[in-house]
Amino acid sequence: MEENLSKWLNGEITDDELIALIGRKEALKYIQIVSEVDQWVPDQSQHLFDPKEITAQPKAKVRSIRPWFSYAAAAVIFLSIVSYFWVIMGDSTVTFSSQIGEVRSIELPDGSNVTLAPNSEISWDEEEWEKVVAMKEKKLKSGSSSRKLKLRGKALFEVEKGMPFTVESSVGTVEVLGTTFEVDDFVEGLNVVCFEGRVRAKPKKTSKSAIISGGEGYLFFKGRWENKRTITNAKPVWLQNQTKFENAPLSQVIKNLEKIYGITIDKGNVEITRRFTGTIPNNQLDVALKLVFSPFKIDYTVYGKKVTLSKGN
Repeated sequence: MEENLSKWLNGEITDDELIALIGRKEALKYIQIVSEVDQWVPDQSQHLFDPKEITAQPKAKVRSIRPWFSYAAAAVIFLSIVSYFWVIMGDSTVTFSSQIGEVRSIELPDGSNVTLAPNSEISWDEEEWEKVVAMKEKKLKSGSSSRKLKLRGKALFEVEKGMPFTVESSVGTVEVLGTTFEVDDFVEGLNVVCFEGRVRAKPKKTSKSAIISGGEGYLFFKGRWENKRTITNAKPVWLQNQTKFENAPLSQVIKNLEKIYGITIDKGNVEITRRFTGTIPNNQLDVALKLVFSPFKIDYTVYGKKVTLSKGN
């Protein structure tokens, strides 16, 4: 960025080219700073004074102001202004979240769309995305720029073709160029379903990535990739207020229940490595709990927002 700023200050590139290279918000900060500096003028007003006021004061030692001192002072002033604008501009992170029981759709700056499952969150760097969009509009090469965002929870992504698109979660990353896919990040694992196109998923705990094509689902659980699953539906069923699981670890199902209903589930000494296949409602907690735990003969008690599990008879 320093090289681009240097070219801009020397008049080698225009304001618009600077915006395309470093992003609109970042560029506007420096454009405003220079504009403020250009408006500074020395105080040339005349002052009347009494010579006695000066001769009456003790004589001070006279030192010549060397050019380097002037440059240093100017640098200090410039850095102070930069720091000031940095503070008032604040963090450039954009965050969207969904509430308990809410499915929320967000349009990204490039025209892609994200649909958040209940109690989930995405965030991205606005300046980086502005840079990406500016390059796309001017049909410039992407360079080191890419579309990146962070996910907490579960979301469906419908990505416009273009620069690389990366979803980062606490468990790993999913990279695409243009496709429709779902990512479910649940601490112990990462479940990726691709409805159209193709994605690459790479967990943080292994060097082995997985390529997932349209109509396939892949689960990373307990340090390894499991067998791919065939996906027949075109979109996730949780868009219709339901959540579907296929051979899902109970820990994944429990995490989804907690997010959908805003509850805390105390697992106690219940074995949660067993697998669940089925569809649960997103708006009837009693029905959902019964559908999940009754087949495993797991008892549960509900007290407010807390559910406690125990071994059944």
